[in-house]
Amino acid sequence: MSTYDERLLDLGARASDIITEAADLDGDLRDLVYTTVLAADFEYQVKNGGFEQLIHNAGTERLEQYSSLLSAVNAPVALSYYRRVIARCAEDLEDFERFMATYPAEPTKLGIDIMQIGIEYLTGGVPFASEIGDFMDHAEASLPPKMSP
Repeated sequence: MSTYDERLLDLGARASDIITEAADLDGDLRDLVYTTVLAADFEYQVKNGGFEQLIHNAGTERLEQYSSLLSAVNAPVALSYYRRVIARCAEDLEDFERFMATYPAEPTKLGIDIMQIGIEYLTGGVPFASEIGDFMDHAEASLPPKMSP
C-alpha cells in the first residue's frame, strides 16, 4: 500500500484536470478545485519530504496558502504542526534564508528542527486524510470525474 492517501491524490488529479478552466467555473467550484489541488499537494509534499520540502517548494510567497488551506479543510492537527513549523521559521530569519538557499544539499539548524516536527507529525495518530474526510466526501461528490488519458 502506498504511503500516500490514494483517494486524496485521485481527487487532486480530478481537480487538476479542470484547473485550466478555473476562470470559467462558478466561484464555489473554482474554490473547491483550488482547495483540492492544494490539499493533495500538502499530502504529497509532507509525505514525500516532510515539512522541510513543503516549505522549500512553497517559497515565502505561498506559505500563507497552506495555513488557509488547513483551516478551510478543518485539519486542526495538521494546522497545529504547520504553525509550529512557521513559528520556528520566523524565529531566525537568517537561518530561514540559508535553509531556503541550500535545501536539501546543506542541512541547517532550522531544517533539522523542521524535520523533527515533521517526523512527530507523520508518526502521530492522526493522518491528514483522516482529518479531512468530510472535505474529501464533498470534493468527491462535487468534482467532475477524472478525464481519461
